[in-house]
Amino acid sequence: MIIVCTTDDNYLRHCAAMLRTFRDHNPEPDISVYIVHGELDPGERARFVACLGEFLPSFSMLQVDPALLEGFPVFGHITVATYFRLLFPAALPHAIRKVLFLDADMVIADSLRPLWNASLDNAPVAAVLDHSQGLHCGRMGIPLDMGYFNAGVLLINLEQWRRAEVMRDGLAFARDNPEKIVHWDQDVLNHLFKGRWLRLSERFNACPHLWGLNPSIDASDQALSMAERQARDTPAIIHFAGGGGLVKPWNYNCVHPMRHLYRQAVARTPWASLPLESQPVLTWTQRLKASLRSMRDRVMA
Repeated sequence: MIIVCTTDDNYLRHCAAMLRTFRDHNPEPDISVYIVHGELDPGERARFVACLGEFLPSFSMLQVDPALLEGFPVFGHITVATYFRLLFPAALPHAIRKVLFLDADMVIADSLRPLWNASLDNAPVAAVLDHSQGLHCGRMGIPLDMGYFNAGVLLINLEQWRRAEVMRDGLAFARDNPEKIVHWDQDVLNHLFKGRWLRLSERFNACPHLWGLNPSIDASDQALSMAERQARDTPAIIHFAGGGGLVKPWNYNCVHPMRHLYRQAVARTPWASLPLESQPVLTWTQRLKASLRSMRDRVMA
């Protein structure tokens, strides 16, 4: 099984936590992991490499030049690293014919061997249908029956990607259609492979809407399909997709019911002592009161 991830300094600790959970559920020896990245802080890179060396049988760090992606739009909390996926055909060894891409903002909760063994039938990519089909297909000009996929988990036919000239054609699309770019490389890939991708089970990319974290989507048992309920109840990959502190498990305000899986994983990395984002800073008096309450609770227990 060949896994590829992309990261920058902001997502190193999340990538490490995700790969921890991946290895927990995929202990086989024939695992290779490639990390595609730009320039990293030397200290953070060293911590990351040391961490992966503790549990992965094989991994490689592949540095790419972000200047190759000049012209692709970025905005909001996103950096150009999101487009590193478009560099896979050139960055990865040419002998590799298939890879499984995993985003950093997720945890793995089951074996991914069935996903890896899935046939691509000569399609360039297999992915999970995104939940907002009407919105995304309309915005992108993609017929609804062709669908729009979420790019957080991609089973990639690298031979087809190399033939598709994803960098050249993707850049041309982004430059000519800036008004269509909302989800960055995900939009580019959906344009390039419209009508030519295979659909995976939602178990392999279970997004927050399944747990009712998208207020515009009804997540009751009556509203969800059987496949969606299965993805929610027995997910193989839990994807903390979307912006905002309510979804991201490294944020103090996160309410995702699976946030503990990420926090347990990151506790096994060099970033274990890093406080959660948006966590209130307690004064000395507040810390003392909290300590006294804790002592009292232990005595009364």
